Amino acid sequence: MRKDLDEALSQLHSTLESIQDLEPDEANRLRQAADEISATLDQKDIDSSSLAKLLQEQTESFQQSHPQLTMTVGRIADILAQMGI
Repeated sequence: MRKDLDEALSQLHSTLESIQDLEPDEANRLRQAADEISATLDQKDIDSSSLAKLLQEQTESFQQSHPQLTMTVGRIADILAQMGI
């Protein structure tokens, strides 16, 4: 499961780099959320549901305009929920 999450986070970073019409602030918020997830994965006291919620909140403003990015973020949120950390 960790490997899937790492792959999804990597895909998110790649997608963010390739999207030209995403607002810089939105892209930065997503990068920060993904970085926070990566940084906290090895900690024992992380709350995966709050990390998933953070990511989902960051995607609300561009769900219609960037469906691929939204799907990637959704995948990360699903993996976090399955991990039940």
